[in-house]
Amino acid sequence: MSKFNFAFLKKNQVRRFVLFLLAASFVWFLKNLNETYLKAVPFNLNFENSNHNYQLSNELPKKVNLLVRSSGFRLLSLTLFKPLLVLDVNNAVLSSKGTYVLNESMQLAQFKSQIEEGIEVIGFESGTPIIADFVKLSKRKIAIRLESDIKTAPNYYLKTVSLETDSVTVLGAFTDISVLDIVATEKLMISQLNRSLDTLIPLKNISESGQLNFIPSRAKVSIETASFSELSFELNVKAIGLPAQYRVKFFPSQLSVIVAAPIELLRNISDTDVELYVEYPFEKNQITNVLMPKIEIKNKGIIKAYLAESIGVEYILTNNN
Repeated sequence: MSKFNFAFLKKNQVRRFVLFLLAASFVWFLKNLNETYLKAVPFNLNFENSNHNYQLSNELPKKVNLLVRSSGFRLLSLTLFKPLLVLDVNNAVLSSKGTYVLNESMQLAQFKSQIEEGIEVIGFESGTPIIADFVKLSKRKIAIRLESDIKTAPNYYLKTVSLETDSVTVLGAFTDISVLDIVATEKLMISQLNRSLDTLIPLKNISESGQLNFIPSRAKVSIETASFSELSFELNVKAIGLPAQYRVKFFPSQLSVIVAAPIELLRNISDTDVELYVEYPFEKNQITNVLMPKIEIKNKGIIKAYLAESIGVEYILTNNN
């Protein structure tokens, strides 16, 4: 036999052996895939809560390992594709500890209904179910308080600041809701405001759990501003409550008072709409004989009135007798 024929024959024998080995391996693989196995298989996990009367009180896992029995082929498919399981937390039951839980049988029943036929779910690989604790929610309607620090631009004033949303429905654990008398807004901070506006402010969650739900979640605030101008009046300083036997003289007897009012009302403001006075007995400065007069506004259209200079007045008090 020539060397060429011998090499060709040897090459064919190797090829036949490889083919036989592959065929045997395939038959062995198919046989094993048809065998029944018990194995822990990881599943992706999602949660669904169709009952808004319960709220989760702990963080839930994103995967669960279940102990299942099936053929090797089905187990291989589960391992490769990792199907998504959904756990509906709607049917939580009251535990002996006073919390609401989904027990093991309830969880496994849901998982079994979502896994294809031919795969038997035995239980959890760890031997314990997913810890899913819930708090049953209470509901109360509570008044809202606006917290704000609003500063207007020069020659503007706040005409009205009102809460259009005056109350809110609060959902949460009874222990959190029972101590609430009022729900405050987050602080509304505005500076140099020169126009009216409406805005929505989030509500402040001050509960220990931090798991309160507000309906609605924000409060509507309406702010109305208006422009104003100022007038100056020279007013006599008056003494109020002075006994009849006394007479007082102030130095100076008049002070300049600035009056601010909306432009449309300013033309109707006169010096009779404000009064400059000091009350008897006089509360004088401990060092000097100086009194600081007060201003009484008699016209509701006046926004504010103030002294042009904070110099005060001195006085001489005499007895008429």
